[in-house]
Amino acid sequence: MNSKHLKYCFLGIVLLGFWSCGIHKEYEAPEIPEASNYRNKTAADTLSFGSISWWNIFNDTTLVSLIREGIDNNLALKNTASLLKQSQLQLEIARTQLYPSINYGLSGEISKNSLASNTTQNAIAAANVSYTLDLWGRIQNQNEAALQAYLATEMAQNQVQAALVAQIATIYFTIRDVDNKIIVAEGMINSLNEFRKVIEARYNGGFISKVDVNQVTINQKDAEVTLQALLRSRGQLENALSTVLGSTPKSIPRGLTLQEQLFPSEFPVGVPVDLLRRRPSMLVSERKLKAQLAIIGATEALRYPNFTLSLDVGSQLTNPSFLFSRLAGNLVGPIFNKDRINNSIKVEEEKLNQNILEYQQSYLLAFQEVEDALIAIDTYFQEFEIRKEQLDLAQEALNLSWVRYNEGVTSFLEFINLQTSLFSAQLNASESYKLHLQSIVKLYLALGGGWENTN
Repeated sequence: MNSKHLKYCFLGIVLLGFWSCGIHKEYEAPEIPEASNYRNKTAADTLSFGSISWWNIFNDTTLVSLIREGIDNNLALKNTASLLKQSQLQLEIARTQLYPSINYGLSGEISKNSLASNTTQNAIAAANVSYTLDLWGRIQNQNEAALQAYLATEMAQNQVQAALVAQIATIYFTIRDVDNKIIVAEGMINSLNEFRKVIEARYNGGFISKVDVNQVTINQKDAEVTLQALLRSRGQLENALSTVLGSTPKSIPRGLTLQEQLFPSEFPVGVPVDLLRRRPSMLVSERKLKAQLAIIGATEALRYPNFTLSLDVGSQLTNPSFLFSRLAGNLVGPIFNKDRINNSIKVEEEKLNQNILEYQQSYLLAFQEVEDALIAIDTYFQEFEIRKEQLDLAQEALNLSWVRYNEGVTSFLEFINLQTSLFSAQLNASESYKLHLQSIVKLYLALGGGWENTN
């Protein structure tokens, strides 16, 4: 058989390997609890709030700019990008196993012995082509596992980015809430300072006791302590957000006030099953399941023999007319390691069961997070509305109490207590609206955070 025939024979067997039928595990989605709607959302909307791109849900351009800065510079996100690149390279490495391996070699020798005076020189150049026939789909399954691992890493990167968007928005809203409270505290301190001047004048005139002076001063000091705590909190929050943005501590720019941060009045959530195709955590779990199925297929293929073809062609450099070729086949199969292979398969099957449980748990957790966010959005908004009414009542009561105190109808203690109530009402109203905004961000993240399955 000449080298031309050997080549065609080799190529024919390689093609046979490509078309061979191997072990393939069909993916079936794990069973999950059926639910047509969320408990706190009866309408089955076709569009989901979680499908909107993140840059379209915020009306504060400063916040949008901060999020873009975070996406560009956040170190955790950069780390996932590096992991994605590694996964892509692993996929490319795995794919090379589907094609023949081609190597070259050069060898030379010079020999001389005591019986002959001449020196023998020999040099050979050769090429080797080898190919393992994937008759049982071991290599195909390994490639499928690598592909699913790559896609899982890609989905994980989307998950990290969606979480980053939510984290930046959450911290930003907290900073704006603290800004609000600082204004309230400073206003209260100034108000108490004015009241203290009036009280001190009355005390100096002998109309009231020192108790009233001390009481207003105590409340002023309480407000000053609260202000210091708020200033401390604001500085630390700016430092925390700076780190998330991939920066050393810096002053964070401000955009709209907390009350100007607006979202749509309605939050369509789609149907629960949408979480399976939209939420990155669910897609990561699904890819891991598919990868594990492929690993089981590759492990089962170890039960059967491997067949490798090898073709060597070359020539003698010292005598170019001397050509040679060699076609060889190698068959290796298991005999005494059946138990080891079977146990390895069982291990991988248990890992699959574990992945199924994780998938089901991810769905339940996703479902809970959507429900929790829906409850929080509604109740915090209602709480904010109540706080606003409470704030108006506290302001009115304080004004009336001051009139009553000036007329000698009531004690200064009543006025001070009502002033404390007003201060608390102002702080609580800001807190409730902040929590309402953060709950909307949590719902957005729970529904998928703007990421769709495009693979």
